[in-house]
Amino acid sequence: MPENIGLCARTMKNTGFSDLVLVNPCLKEKSFQVAKRARDVLEKARICENLDQAVADSGFVFAATRRSREYKLIYDFRAILPQIVACAAARKTSIVFGREDRGLEQAELACCDSIFYLPADPEFSSYNLSFSLGLVCYLIFDFCSSFFSSPCLDLASKKDIEEMLCFAAQGLENSLGSRVKAQTMTDSLRRLLLRTQLTKKEKELLKTVFLKLT
Repeated sequence: MPENIGLCARTMKNTGFSDLVLVNPCLKEKSFQVAKRARDVLEKARICENLDQAVADSGFVFAATRRSREYKLIYDFRAILPQIVACAAARKTSIVFGREDRGLEQAELACCDSIFYLPADPEFSSYNLSFSLGLVCYLIFDFCSSFFSSPCLDLASKKDIEEMLCFAAQGLENSLGSRVKAQTMTDSLRRLLLRTQLTKKEKELLKTVFLKLT
């Protein structure tokens, strides 16, 4: 719907986004009227014939869906949000939204690296296109605003964390009596810690705990 395209542009500008790419859109004057002061987002939007062309210069591509997909791992958007921000900080990152009536087809999802859904009532899980885009843009905007406005933390370095994990591995091996089990648990612990903002003080606290195990 032309109106939805205008609303998407308006929400993007509200939340600091401006790089809009449209694939075979129904772009009409009504879109620009609805966009109002976000008209400039529409005027410079890139028009593409297919999704391959739209994401050709992207380093990583996320896609939104409301349906379960066979053989596809689909993340809750709240869980994958930090990964989206991290990817965007390192390289050009795209977020793909499907058609209003039937979403994205399997061949189009194949162009995407990761898929997420927005939580909703199972009885009525399909969000309006402009609203789903609005939710995603707002949550990213809010996450970044909160993250970058927070005080700087004295974070532990990767080297510090690996050093601590060596103590953990030794302690677990002594406790469990199995190097294989200890390594498996240490690998899981590493993945957990690397998803957090572990400070140097917290690292020292954990190191002390692990030393007690050795």
